[in-house]
Amino acid sequence: MFTPIKKIRVSETAAKQIEELIRDKTFAENGPLPSERALMKELQVGRGSIREALRILEIKGFIETKPGIGAFVKNSEGDILSPLSTWLMDNNEALIHFFEVRSLLEPNTARLASKRISAENLEELQKTHDEFIKTVDEEDLPRAIMVDAEFHRLIAKATGNKVLMSMMDALYRTMIEGWKAPLKVPGRARKTILEHQEILTAITEKDGDQAALFMATHLERALKELCDAGLSES
Repeated sequence: MFTPIKKIRVSETAAKQIEELIRDKTFAENGPLPSERALMKELQVGRGSIREALRILEIKGFIETKPGIGAFVKNSEGDILSPLSTWLMDNNEALIHFFEVRSLLEPNTARLASKRISAENLEELQKTHDEFIKTVDEEDLPRAIMVDAEFHRLIAKATGNKVLMSMMDALYRTMIEGWKAPLKVPGRARKTILEHQEILTAITEKDGDQAALFMATHLERALKELCDAGLSES
């Protein structure tokens, strides 16, 4: 008889308000958004919520964040629901390079995390995996993309290696199109749940070889499905 009431995050409310202002052209395309400090003051929320709101808008394709400069309006309609084939063509080379780097980096990151992960790191990783399942169930694609990237970032964090952590943070911040691509493929999110679970189980059991294998397989499958959808490796 009733529809469950969804708990709304502060960041999602902030993102929605900013999105509406972009859509009605209060903030012009290619123009800057107010600074984080100004947004915090106007919306009366913390810096963390503002940064997450801006990340949601970046994933949706409304804004582009330029490190050290600020956030700028990219598209007043967003591109999260644009046709996948066209979107892949526009981002082809960047996506290929993105997966090349991840394939070189992440299997051994998972292997190292299996040896070094703490109970606290493991709990954090499990919670993130559970949240990913929830976002997929709710068909919340922008948030699923964010949580997917966070799952991989936390594996790097679990190694305790600050260089690896910095590299994954850089991939997360600067290559948003790479994180968006796989989950735009129909059905990939559900497969990602199973593949993440395999990686998580191997790390929990401290089986580095299996963790590395499952991570490599996860990335290979995601790339193959992108190629099947129109991405060109040549």
